[in-house]
Amino acid sequence: METPALPRRLSLTAGCNQLINWGISFYMPGTFAQAIARDRGWSSPEIYLGLTLAMLMMAAVSPFVARLLARFGGQRVVMSGTLLIAASCVAMTYTSTLAGWYTVWLITGIGMRLSLYDALFASLVNLYGQQARRTISLVTLAGGLASAVFWPLGDALLRVMRWQDALLIYALFGLLSAVLICQLPHHKPLVTAKAKASVPEDDPHNGWLYATFIALITFVSNGTSTHLPEFIASFGLPVGIGMLWGFGQTGARLMEVLAGARLTPFRLTLLTSLAMPVCFLVGLSGSMFVWCAAGFVLGYGAINGLVTIVKATLPLELFSAASYARRTGLLLIPGQLMAAASPFAYAWLTKTLGITGAMWVSLSLTLVIAALAITLVRKQRRQGVPALSS
Repeated sequence: METPALPRRLSLTAGCNQLINWGISFYMPGTFAQAIARDRGWSSPEIYLGLTLAMLMMAAVSPFVARLLARFGGQRVVMSGTLLIAASCVAMTYTSTLAGWYTVWLITGIGMRLSLYDALFASLVNLYGQQARRTISLVTLAGGLASAVFWPLGDALLRVMRWQDALLIYALFGLLSAVLICQLPHHKPLVTAKAKASVPEDDPHNGWLYATFIALITFVSNGTSTHLPEFIASFGLPVGIGMLWGFGQTGARLMEVLAGARLTPFRLTLLTSLAMPVCFLVGLSGSMFVWCAAGFVLGYGAINGLVTIVKATLPLELFSAASYARRTGLLLIPGQLMAAASPFAYAWLTKTLGITGAMWVSLSLTLVIAALAITLVRKQRRQGVPALSS
């Protein structure tokens, strides 16, 4: 049985869909939180708790995503999630209580799980097997610009209108995003026998090692990115510096695409995890050299961009394509729980220890992440998998 050919326009339309979906959901509080706090009288941790609840909801529905993809197809699932996010943007404008705010974010969490990278990538692997690797990388090129586009856009909108009106504009972007994903086929998954046999029998130890690695790396990456505007402001830099984060993400992903097969998922995992502690050391030097703060924004943006590719392509090396959606649906739950905790945890860390203290905590965690990556690669080499070959 042959897999269908990849539509040429799919990378572009799916990438734009992800750019919008991330921009109007995960990255929204980064620019809107202060305006909402002034208007509603809520504290920053209370506002970011909404995003935390959304992440918890993502973890709760994660085990069911593979079944939904198998029954309804990727197009319908991703489009439904996109429309849920758009509807939530509208609902947020009418919420005047924290209870209502949290309820809307729970709904947003369902939409995020159905329409962000994890579900889309599982759809692509279901449809196209190992062919999906290059498409996944190309999709992240556009998706990586979400912060570079929506942080400045949100800031500009807030200068000329109320945050409620700005969120309605975000909802319109959500409708456009739902139209774009129509390019994703909705037929049932087709995976070749060759693709199923290209990876050894799934090793449960690989699964838990992968789950732990992704959980920690997600905690640091999500916590850092959601509070990046505060980091920038603490050094007296303009909010526009945040664009370097998006450019770093896209630039790193472009380099990964250009590297092609020479940069295997295992090599990419090592490169990304070892660069993380170095980047935080650069950021901690920002108190002495302002340019180091800007370098951290650019460098960790690049690392964050590669993390997304590692998260999506590493399972293709560890597990069979046929089990990709099912295995990742379960193994990403710890990561989603850590993602849920990270915005609130980093808000607490920043308030208690300050920006510098929070970065020292992050540096410590990145050392553990690097150790896990080295362990995973060495384990694969002992099992006879050509982890470092091209």
